[in-house]
Amino acid sequence: MSMRRALELDGKRSTFSSGSEALDALLGGGFKTGEIVEVYGASNAGKTQLAMQTAVTVGSSGFSCTFVDTEGQFRPERVASIAAGRGMDSQKVLAAVYSIRAETTTRQLDAIARMRSKEGPANCKLVVVDTLTKNFTLEYPGSRMVGRRQTFLGAYLNRLARDAYQRDRAVIALNRVSAVTVEGSDAEIDIGGETVRHFAQKVLYLRRSGDFVMASRPDLHGPEVRTRMTEKGLV
Repeated sequence: MSMRRALELDGKRSTFSSGSEALDALLGGGFKTGEIVEVYGASNAGKTQLAMQTAVTVGSSGFSCTFVDTEGQFRPERVASIAAGRGMDSQKVLAAVYSIRAETTTRQLDAIARMRSKEGPANCKLVVVDTLTKNFTLEYPGSRMVGRRQTFLGAYLNRLARDAYQRDRAVIALNRVSAVTVEGSDAEIDIGGETVRHFAQKVLYLRRSGDFVMASRPDLHGPEVRTRMTEKGLV
Protein backbone atom coordinates (compact mmCIF):
# COMPACT_ATOMS: atom_id res chain seq x y z
CA MET A 1 0.00 0.00 0.00
CA SER A 2 1.32 3.43 -0.95
CA MET A 3 1.86 6.17 1.62
CA ARG A 4 -0.72 8.30 -0.21
CA ARG A 5 -3.36 5.57 0.10
CA ALA A 6 -2.50 5.05 3.78
CA LEU A 7 -2.98 8.77 4.46
CA GLU A 8 -6.29 8.74 2.61
CA LEU A 9 -7.52 5.85 4.74
CA ASP A 10 -6.40 7.46 7.99
CA GLY A 11 -8.25 10.63 7.08
CA LYS A 12 -11.54 8.77 6.60
CA ARG A 13 -11.68 6.70 9.78
CA SER A 14 -14.96 6.44 11.67
CA THR A 15 -15.54 6.07 15.41
CA PHE A 16 -18.52 4.14 16.78
CA SER A 17 -19.93 4.58 20.25
CA SER A 18 -19.84 1.66 22.66
CA GLY A 19 -23.27 2.69 23.89
CA SER A 20 -21.80 3.85 27.21
CA GLU A 21 -20.59 7.40 27.78
CA ALA A 22 -18.15 6.23 30.47
CA LEU A 23 -16.61 3.58 28.21
CA ASP A 24 -16.47 5.94 25.24
CA ALA A 25 -14.49 8.40 27.36
CA LEU A 26 -12.13 5.62 28.43
CA LEU A 27 -11.63 4.58 24.80
CA GLY A 28 -11.04 8.08 23.50
CA GLY A 29 -14.44 8.37 21.84
CA GLY A 30 -15.33 4.75 21.13
CA PHE A 31 -14.18 2.07 18.69
CA LYS A 32 -12.26 3.43 15.72
CA THR A 33 -12.09 1.78 12.32
CA GLY A 34 -8.65 0.52 11.34
CA GLU A 35 -7.90 -0.49 14.94
CA ILE A 36 -8.03 -3.63 17.09
CA VAL A 37 -9.25 -3.21 20.67
CA GLU A 38 -8.66 -6.13 23.01
CA VAL A 39 -11.39 -6.49 25.65
CA TYR A 40 -10.58 -9.06 28.31
CA GLY A 41 -12.01 -10.24 31.60
CA ALA A 42 -13.44 -13.25 33.39
CA SER A 43 -16.54 -15.08 32.23
CA ASN A 44 -19.71 -13.00 32.74
CA ALA A 45 -17.71 -9.77 33.09
CA GLY A 46 -19.73 -8.08 30.33
CA LYS A 47 -17.42 -8.53 27.33
CA THR A 48 -20.03 -9.94 24.96
CA GLN A 49 -22.63 -7.44 26.18
CA LEU A 50 -20.27 -4.61 25.27
CA ALA A 51 -19.65 -6.08 21.82
CA MET A 52 -23.37 -6.56 21.19
CA GLN A 53 -24.34 -3.03 22.19
CA THR A 54 -21.60 -1.65 19.94
CA ALA A 55 -23.05 -3.78 17.14
CA VAL A 56 -26.41 -2.14 17.86
CA THR A 57 -24.79 1.29 17.48
CA VAL A 58 -23.17 0.27 14.19
CA GLY A 59 -26.31 -1.40 12.83
CA SER A 60 -28.55 1.53 13.71
CA SER A 61 -26.12 3.87 11.93
CA GLY A 62 -26.67 2.10 8.61
CA PHE A 63 -23.56 -0.10 8.66
CA SER A 64 -23.13 -3.84 9.14
CA CYS A 65 -21.03 -5.89 11.53
CA THR A 66 -19.78 -9.47 11.76
CA PHE A 67 -19.41 -11.72 14.80
CA VAL A 68 -16.73 -14.39 14.44
CA ASP A 69 -18.14 -16.85 16.97
CA THR A 70 -15.62 -19.35 18.35
CA GLU A 71 -17.68 -20.15 21.45
CA GLY A 72 -21.03 -21.04 19.87
CA GLN A 73 -22.76 -18.55 22.15
CA PHE A 74 -23.80 -15.78 19.78
CA ARG A 75 -27.37 -14.78 20.65
CA PRO A 76 -29.15 -12.56 18.07
CA GLU A 77 -32.12 -12.24 20.41
CA ARG A 78 -29.90 -10.41 22.90
CA VAL A 79 -28.82 -7.97 20.18
CA ALA A 80 -32.51 -7.39 19.40
CA SER A 81 -33.41 -6.81 23.06
CA ILE A 82 -30.59 -4.29 23.52
CA ALA A 83 -31.74 -2.44 20.39
CA ALA A 84 -35.36 -2.42 21.54
CA GLY A 85 -34.35 -1.28 25.02
CA ARG A 86 -32.52 1.66 23.47
CA GLY A 87 -35.52 2.64 21.35
CA MET A 88 -34.04 1.41 18.07
CA ASP A 89 -35.52 -0.71 15.29
CA SER A 90 -34.41 -4.21 16.31
CA GLN A 91 -35.21 -5.74 12.92
CA LYS A 92 -33.13 -3.13 11.13
CA VAL A 93 -30.24 -3.81 13.49
CA LEU A 94 -30.49 -7.60 13.15
CA ALA A 95 -30.49 -7.33 9.37
CA ALA A 96 -27.09 -5.66 9.64
CA VAL A 97 -25.52 -8.29 11.90
CA TYR A 98 -23.77 -11.34 10.43
CA SER A 99 -22.40 -14.34 12.30
CA ILE A 100 -19.62 -16.70 11.21
CA ARG A 101 -19.13 -19.86 13.28
CA ALA A 102 -15.43 -20.69 13.72
CA GLU A 103 -14.80 -23.85 15.77
CA THR A 104 -11.12 -24.19 14.78
CA THR A 105 -8.15 -21.93 14.13
CA THR A 106 -8.44 -22.79 10.43
CA ARG A 107 -12.04 -21.60 10.31
CA GLN A 108 -11.10 -18.54 12.32
CA LEU A 109 -8.54 -17.66 9.66
CA ASP A 110 -10.99 -18.50 6.88
CA ALA A 111 -13.47 -16.03 8.39
CA ILE A 112 -11.17 -13.18 7.37
CA ALA A 113 -11.20 -14.41 3.78
CA ARG A 114 -15.00 -14.79 3.88
CA MET A 115 -15.36 -11.21 5.05
CA ARG A 116 -13.36 -10.08 2.05
CA SER A 117 -15.40 -12.07 -0.48
CA LYS A 118 -19.05 -12.16 0.63
CA GLU A 119 -21.13 -9.13 -0.25
CA GLY A 120 -22.66 -8.58 3.20
CA PRO A 121 -19.71 -9.16 5.58
CA ALA A 122 -17.32 -7.62 3.06
CA ASN A 123 -18.86 -4.23 3.73
CA CYS A 124 -18.98 -4.50 7.53
CA LYS A 125 -17.53 -1.74 9.69
CA LEU A 126 -17.26 -3.76 12.90
CA VAL A 127 -15.77 -7.20 13.49
CA VAL A 128 -16.16 -8.95 16.84
CA VAL A 129 -14.06 -12.03 17.59
CA ASP A 130 -15.62 -13.90 20.51
CA THR A 131 -13.31 -15.20 21.77
CA LEU A 132 -9.90 -14.52 20.32
CA THR A 133 -7.72 -17.20 21.91
CA LYS A 134 -10.07 -20.13 22.60
CA ASN A 135 -9.22 -22.19 19.51
CA PHE A 136 -5.50 -21.51 19.86
CA THR A 137 -5.38 -22.70 23.48
CA LEU A 138 -7.37 -25.83 22.62
CA GLU A 139 -5.27 -26.80 19.62
CA TYR A 140 -1.90 -25.87 21.14
CA PRO A 141 -2.34 -26.64 24.85
CA GLY A 142 0.17 -26.51 27.69
CA SER A 143 3.56 -24.92 28.20
CA ARG A 144 5.30 -27.21 25.70
CA MET A 145 3.16 -25.80 22.89
CA VAL A 146 3.32 -22.15 23.93
CA GLY A 147 5.83 -21.21 21.23
CA ARG A 148 3.72 -22.61 18.41
CA ARG A 149 0.55 -21.20 19.94
CA GLN A 150 1.96 -17.67 20.09
CA THR A 151 3.39 -17.95 16.57
CA PHE A 152 0.08 -18.97 15.02
CA LEU A 153 -1.85 -16.46 17.14
CA GLY A 154 0.49 -13.71 15.96
CA ALA A 155 0.02 -14.75 12.33
CA TYR A 156 -3.76 -14.62 12.75
CA LEU A 157 -3.66 -11.21 14.42
CA ASN A 158 -1.42 -9.90 11.67
CA ARG A 159 -3.99 -10.85 9.04
CA LEU A 160 -6.83 -9.49 11.15
CA ALA A 161 -5.02 -6.18 11.66
CA ARG A 162 -4.22 -5.87 7.96
CA ASP A 163 -7.84 -6.51 7.03
CA ALA A 164 -9.04 -3.94 9.59
CA TYR A 165 -6.64 -1.32 8.26
CA GLN A 166 -7.27 -1.93 4.55
CA ARG A 167 -11.04 -2.46 4.77
CA ASP A 168 -11.63 0.30 7.33
CA ARG A 169 -13.13 -1.90 10.05
CA ALA A 170 -13.14 -1.60 13.82
CA VAL A 171 -12.21 -4.87 15.53
CA ILE A 172 -13.21 -5.88 19.06
CA ALA A 173 -11.19 -8.92 20.12
CA LEU A 174 -12.78 -10.45 23.22
CA ASN A 175 -10.29 -12.44 25.25
CA ARG A 176 -10.20 -14.86 28.16
CA VAL A 177 -8.09 -14.51 31.28
CA SER A 178 -5.75 -16.70 33.27
CA ALA A 179 -5.50 -16.41 37.06
CA VAL A 180 -2.00 -15.78 38.42
CA THR A 181 -0.47 -14.83 41.76
CA VAL A 182 1.72 -11.73 41.79
CA GLU A 183 3.53 -10.81 45.01
CA GLY A 184 1.03 -12.80 47.04
CA SER A 185 -2.06 -11.32 45.39
CA ASP A 186 -4.37 -12.94 42.86
CA ALA A 187 -4.62 -11.26 39.47
CA GLU A 188 -6.16 -11.87 36.04
CA ILE A 189 -4.02 -11.61 32.92
CA ASP A 190 -5.11 -11.82 29.31
CA ILE A 191 -4.24 -15.01 27.45
CA GLY A 192 -1.80 -14.34 24.64
CA GLY A 193 -0.13 -11.51 26.54
CA GLU A 194 2.40 -9.51 24.58
CA THR A 195 1.50 -11.22 21.29
CA VAL A 196 -1.98 -9.72 21.50
CA ARG A 197 -0.72 -6.36 22.80
CA HIS A 198 1.59 -6.06 19.80
CA PHE A 199 -1.43 -5.78 17.49
CA ALA A 200 -4.04 -4.12 19.73
CA GLN A 201 -4.10 -0.33 19.63
CA LYS A 202 -6.15 -0.25 22.86
CA VAL A 203 -6.73 -2.68 25.73
CA LEU A 204 -9.82 -2.73 27.93
CA TYR A 205 -10.14 -4.83 31.09
CA LEU A 206 -13.57 -5.57 32.56
CA ARG A 207 -14.40 -6.96 35.97
CA ARG A 208 -17.81 -7.44 37.47
CA SER A 209 -19.21 -6.97 40.96
CA GLY A 210 -22.93 -7.71 41.13
CA ASP A 211 -24.75 -5.47 38.67
CA PHE A 212 -21.73 -3.21 38.23
CA VAL A 213 -18.97 -3.62 35.67
CA MET A 214 -15.69 -1.80 36.24
CA ALA A 215 -13.53 -0.99 33.23
CA SER A 216 -9.92 0.14 33.00
CA ARG A 217 -7.15 0.62 30.41
CA PRO A 218 -4.13 -1.50 31.46
CA ASP A 219 -2.20 -0.09 28.49
CA LEU A 220 -2.54 3.41 29.98
CA HIS A 221 -2.45 2.49 33.69
CA GLY A 222 -5.41 4.80 34.17
CA PRO A 223 -8.29 4.79 36.68
CA GLU A 224 -11.37 2.58 36.53
CA VAL A 225 -14.77 3.71 35.38
CA ARG A 226 -17.97 2.09 36.57
CA THR A 227 -20.93 1.02 34.46
CA ARG A 228 -24.10 -0.88 35.31
CA MET A 229 -25.36 -4.07 33.67
CA THR A 230 -28.95 -3.55 32.51
CA GLU A 231 -31.36 -4.83 29.86
CA LYS A 232 -29.88 -2.13 27.62
CA GLY A 233 -26.37 -3.51 28.15
CA LEU A 234 -23.67 -1.56 29.98
CA VAL A 235 -24.77 1.99 30.75
